[in-house]
Amino acid sequence: MLKKLLKKLNKEQQDYYNFLAHECFAALSNAEDNFKINRFASCATSLFHSAEFFWKSLTILSGKYFETKHEPSQHDMAQISGDLLTSQEKTKAYEILTKFPEIRRTLATYGYYEKGKTMEPPSKVFNRQDTQADLNDVRWMVNKLREIHLCQVFEPPVRVAVLSGYVENTSDEKPCIEYNSSEYKRAKDWVDDLNHMNTPNGKKLFEATLSTIGELYSGNSPVAINPFGEDYPEKGKVEGVGFETITRYIRDGGIFINSGGHPFIYAWDVVTGGSQPVISPIPTFYGFEVRFVENQLIVAPKGTMSVPKEAVLLTRKFGLELIWDIPDKGIVGAKEVDVEYKKRLGEDKVKTKASVFRPVKQVSPDTIPLLRSSTEFWGDVYPMVAVKFGRGFLVHTGMSLNAEREYKILLDIISRIAIMGYENMTEF
Repeated sequence: MLKKLLKKLNKEQQDYYNFLAHECFAALSNAEDNFKINRFASCATSLFHSAEFFWKSLTILSGKYFETKHEPSQHDMAQISGDLLTSQEKTKAYEILTKFPEIRRTLATYGYYEKGKTMEPPSKVFNRQDTQADLNDVRWMVNKLREIHLCQVFEPPVRVAVLSGYVENTSDEKPCIEYNSSEYKRAKDWVDDLNHMNTPNGKKLFEATLSTIGELYSGNSPVAINPFGEDYPEKGKVEGVGFETITRYIRDGGIFINSGGHPFIYAWDVVTGGSQPVISPIPTFYGFEVRFVENQLIVAPKGTMSVPKEAVLLTRKFGLELIWDIPDKGIVGAKEVDVEYKKRLGEDKVKTKASVFRPVKQVSPDTIPLLRSSTEFWGDVYPMVAVKFGRGFLVHTGMSLNAEREYKILLDIISRIAIMGYENMTEF
């Protein structure tokens, strides 16, 4: 049974642990990117970095300090608290760490061999098969750290970053003011409401602050909320630094909650101060309308606008496909339906009404359903889900947050995730 140790450390140790853990996750993401494009030596360099920060972060979390060296010793491994790793897990971790000696790190990083020593070139030492095995080993360690990390950072008060509308908060930026499908509350209101929420025993649940997108990468806030609904702040171009920072934040362990509607449909350009669709819809015809006008027969095409699913950022990046309008069946806009809380959120609240907009039709093995609904026109759908992406999660809220009821439903679910959700998320 994991124990919460982070809040027992002094602030310097807490900040240092968060830095080390974040670097561990980020280095694994870099390794995965390099492996995908066959840069095996570069992949190995990132794996060395991730493995080193694995044991260093757990040493700090255990209230100890390590020597300034790359390779761990058995003494270093013994410094890790038994409340974090079992004896068997420590043995396995140490066996993996010994596969990354200093001489291999030097070869992968600098690509040379020392005078008087014979060594194969990096292209032969770091081949696909061996690098894949190393990648799998480091993933095991990082998954253990991720499980431990979620347990620590969900100790109240949980730090929450509410997007302020800025990307980098430079003097020339024009912050986002569009709240498509999320008009009930503004960003500062989210912060105020979160900071007034308590645990069942009366302890402050959240420590929420306004945050630029650029500040997400610090790793200081395990949870981030986009209050702008279908909009998100961007700088200069669609799918630019704003979107890339958000996706990397999630991949490196963050939980990013989108407040309402279809995520990443509109990009608010902080340079020009305007919102634009991320992709342009295409006219689609689905029949003809026949009518008489002044005794003349008029045949007019009936159509709507559609978007290729492969062009939607949510589908292309996170694998989520949402239900759009079905105008020929009269299914347009948000619909009030019964929604059911999934058991992982607790059994004290089963069903309620909600204005559902852009639910998920099918879920993958990497998706955690949070709300479920069944209707005649949609069938079984999931208005709210958390989809695993790297080491983190994107939480999609397929509701219209233009009124108080849906806003309170989302706040309730966010609090449930903070209080008990991390145990379920570590299953993925």
